[in-house]
Parts: sequence; C-alpha cells; structure tokens
Amino acid sequence: MTISEIAALLQVSRSTAFRMKKKDSWPHVRIGTEIRFTAADYEAIVSIYHQAPPPPKTVPKVGTRANRRK
Repeated sequence: MTISEIAALLQVSRSTAFRMKKKDSWPHVRIGTEIRFTAADYEAIVSIYHQAPPPPKTVPKVGTRANRRK
C-alpha cells in the first residue's frame, strides 16, 4: 500500500500520514524513494492507536505542603 492508501484507510490527510510516519516511527518499507506499507504494517499502526491511554499524572494541588517547600 502507498502512503495515500494508508492515509485513506486511517481517514487522515496525506501530509498527516507523512508526519505521523516520521514522528511515531510507523513500520514501513522503503523501495528506492517510495514508501510502502504491508498489511502487517497497517495492523501494527492500528494497534498503536488502540492501546489504552496511560493513566493521568497526579500533580499536587497548589498550596500543599509539598509545593511550599520548593
């Protein structure tokens, strides 16, 4: 699959797919100057975004003893 086909499957723009490929290190195959994705690559990309989000970080409230010591 090409980057345009992956972008259509994921319902994002082509430029967003390029940016996410670079930022999130999407698995891909480079053939010369072309970027291709296999079915396994597509499944890996989808699984990246279907993982549970990390728990939110807890920050002490303003005015707590921990903040006054700083």
